[in-house]
Amino acid sequence: SSSFLLIPCQPVASMAYSGSSAPGAPMEFGYWKIRGLGAVFRMILEYKEAKYVDKQYTTGEEWFKDRKPAILALNPLANLPYIVDGDTCVCQTNAIMSYLGDKFDMNGTTEAQKIRTQELLCEIYDVRNSMIDLVYPFKNVTRNKEEFNTNAKAKVEKPPFAKFENLLAFKDNLSGGKWFVLKDGPGVADFHIWEMLDQHKMLSERIGGPDIFAEFPKCKAFYDAFKTLPTLQNYFASEAYKLDLNSRGANVYFA
Repeated sequence: SSSFLLIPCQPVASMAYSGSSAPGAPMEFGYWKIRGLGAVFRMILEYKEAKYVDKQYTTGEEWFKDRKPAILALNPLANLPYIVDGDTCVCQTNAIMSYLGDKFDMNGTTEAQKIRTQELLCEIYDVRNSMIDLVYPFKNVTRNKEEFNTNAKAKVEKPPFAKFENLLAFKDNLSGGKWFVLKDGPGVADFHIWEMLDQHKMLSERIGGPDIFAEFPKCKAFYDAFKTLPTLQNYFASEAYKLDLNSRGANVYFA
């Protein structure tokens, strides 16, 4: 059974963190109440059946006033997302990915695998940043709904996944093209890649665009295999998977 737990945010400035440093205490994951970057970590934690509390912040006050001071006491780089694991507090997306990859043996065992994991984490973040530029007006890349319609159509007609398709077919792939780094299951980078495939698929469906997988059969097979992983079924059935992709409070074109 899943250990997924969602709790409403309450003022907890007096607490160092929600659990304790005792062995076996649940980790605390913190992010806004959207999928955004949070979905990647929620999926990893669910996949590994980790004990954790999913703190989903709905207002700036809940984060900046009620929780951030306590996180700052643990890590001067306090930001969303963060994870607290006992006495360890890690902030910044790829740092948390690397931490969880080490903790759960999902970064690879060889130097080549670990390098490939880091390459993929950077590569997929470029894909995410391009989506952020598309959907958030404050980025001043897509300045109005008309530009969004034009740019979104172009994005789903030529999805940014050719490099990932090629990597699944590359000679050093240990899984025969099923996973990106590891032989027998997803590594940490696979989770971010899957999330961005899903977001592009949803965007294309929303605007009546084409099948984003038409030219990427290996990415499609990966997407489908990932979606059927047994320990992720509770997540895909949960409210967390149904959250908005992006923040409506920022007047996004695609939530």
